[in-house]
Amino acid sequence: MIDLKRTLSLIGGGMFDSEQTWRNYLPEAENWQKTVFLLTGPLIIFAAIAAYIFGFLGSSVSVFGQFRPTIVSTIMTMITSAITAVVVAFVVSAMAGAFGGKNNFALGLAATTFAFIPGYFGQAVMWLPWVGGLLGLGLFIYALVLLWKVIPIYLAVPDGKRVGHYILSLVVTVVAMVILSMTVGRFLHPSVDRPSFDRVSDVSAPGSPSGAGMVSGFARQAELMAAAEEDRFDPPSDGRLSKNQVREFIRVMQRTEELQQEKMARLRELSEKADRDEEVSLGDLGSMMSGMTEAAGLQTSEIEVVKSAGGNWAEHHWVRESLRTAWVQKDINDTVAHNFELYQEFEEELSDYIAR
Repeated sequence: MIDLKRTLSLIGGGMFDSEQTWRNYLPEAENWQKTVFLLTGPLIIFAAIAAYIFGFLGSSVSVFGQFRPTIVSTIMTMITSAITAVVVAFVVSAMAGAFGGKNNFALGLAATTFAFIPGYFGQAVMWLPWVGGLLGLGLFIYALVLLWKVIPIYLAVPDGKRVGHYILSLVVTVVAMVILSMTVGRFLHPSVDRPSFDRVSDVSAPGSPSGAGMVSGFARQAELMAAAEEDRFDPPSDGRLSKNQVREFIRVMQRTEELQQEKMARLRELSEKADRDEEVSLGDLGSMMSGMTEAAGLQTSEIEVVKSAGGNWAEHHWVRESLRTAWVQKDINDTVAHNFELYQEFEEELSDYIAR
């Protein structure tokens, strides 16, 4: 059942043409053994071996307090990753059944494996000097974005229940992994004092403030995505933008840029903190992940600026696309010509957000 060419095709498709790849593989996803041999197993092995190799490029201790991988720890990492893959698939599929979707482990394993392809790459590059930690976090956030998108395709969770399923699945998974780190983790790593959790944060109590903050951050992102998806907007019949729409678009984009700069400043601060070998808490990781959402393609800052002002995300998106079309086409018809005149009027403010 091992097919390296097919595995590489699925991994590449899962990263760069995700939805089409998911749908093409769906008829085969009922066979969990095929998923293990074609996707889950190869990803686990690749991530662990790549991390071992890259470990020789970085310092002896990562920003998360983990010591450079050894052959033994690499083998243990593979075992731990396999257990984690099973737990995540079980939780997500079981929660899907509870929320009116499909409680199917095989489909859950395929869905979560596809979603976390970027996460496996993030694990692999974590040891790269300078950029490894932040790149790994960014890829993990991208994996969470893909998880949100793949669940309705594979597990058929109803639209109205997606947010609840997503949030509860993350919470249960975090709790399950903490418990496993305290039990199975001690057995697999008897000589290591649970570096993957204890050095990151004191999470001895699942309800600790830092852990709650991180989970609430995930919940907030899920709520924003759900609210944006529910917005509907019927463009005017003539397709023409108004000055008020353009002004509001500019306001949203300027405020979003300010928020992103604040997040990047926070990321730099936390990166410097890690470089000084200071303890990085789970709350700090939550801040890092929040700051990496835009890098992962999840524009939650922009969505929040729109929604918190009572705006309509669908209308905001339509304004953006109309301005973009006007900038590209200029005067192919009366509607585009009108919108291009507006673009020219506000070109100084719009150029950074449209003409790029």
